[in-house]
Amino acid sequence: MTSAIVPWVVAGGLAVVVVVLVLLLQRHRSSARSALEAAEQARRDELARRESEHREATARVEADRDRQVAAADAERRDARTEAEQSRAFARRGMQWEEASEQAILQACRAASVNGVLMTNVVFMPVGETESGSQRRFVAQADHVLVSDSGRGLVIESKRWGGIVFDGRKPSAVHPAFRSLVDESSLVPPFAVQVQSRKVLNHAEEAENWWQVRVQAQGKSPAQQVRTQARRLAKFVDEHTGTARTWFDTCVYYSSSSATAFVQAEDRSGTVTTRVVTNDHELQSALAAWAAKDSVPNRARADAVVRVLAGQGAHAVTVGSYRLPE
Repeated sequence: MTSAIVPWVVAGGLAVVVVVLVLLLQRHRSSARSALEAAEQARRDELARRESEHREATARVEADRDRQVAAADAERRDARTEAEQSRAFARRGMQWEEASEQAILQACRAASVNGVLMTNVVFMPVGETESGSQRRFVAQADHVLVSDSGRGLVIESKRWGGIVFDGRKPSAVHPAFRSLVDESSLVPPFAVQVQSRKVLNHAEEAENWWQVRVQAQGKSPAQQVRTQARRLAKFVDEHTGTARTWFDTCVYYSSSSATAFVQAEDRSGTVTTRVVTNDHELQSALAAWAAKDSVPNRARADAVVRVLAGQGAHAVTVGSYRLPE
């Protein structure tokens, strides 16, 4: 009896083992499948992350490129605008400065100046806006004289007609001039021009009127030329890599039709500006200027001349100086 039961027990045990093995195998397959699915999901997630990072990187590159293109376009527009402004300055400047250029050249020769005279120097200094950011703008100097010592002189030419007062109040010239302008506002530096103008009245008849123009403080000729000299010195230093350029200043009332009453020197600023009204005064001023530094320094002079001549100015040599190659 017992021997008959044993086979069944063994068979049952084997069956249980088979069932357990089947269950374990199914569980293993299920775990393997889950692991494969998890790995596949991880792979898909990694691909998605890389694609997202690639899209973001591509977007940043495209945005940087768009900004660079926009900046380049803006620079080209600014360059065209600055070039046109420079050409406009040049056209206007040479129209009025030819006569004064010839007078200055004659005075240079009479004063035995060795150097080069550049007329209508148009340059682009860097200034600050009200917000504190930097910007370039077009500036112009009527005449710039550079001696063979490297010393510079900026000459502001004023072709004003009529009666001119520079640094002298009209009433100091004659009491009758007191009523021309409110002299309480005339604080040096200042200049006043009085000239006759023909205007048509209601009956279309010509009448002569006196026109009074006042230029004071920053708008005065003396302050204007000092401002341009300071800008020009900084501009030259930036292009030559030095920090020692200096330009003296002079205001030249060049119209022969004007009657001028001026102070020979304007001392209202930190530096003195000569004010001249005729060829004799101009020659004397140039001789005194050249005597300040009479030792030739061609390397320095050539460096300054190269920068300024490169701005399209009309350059004429005087004396023994020759333009650098």
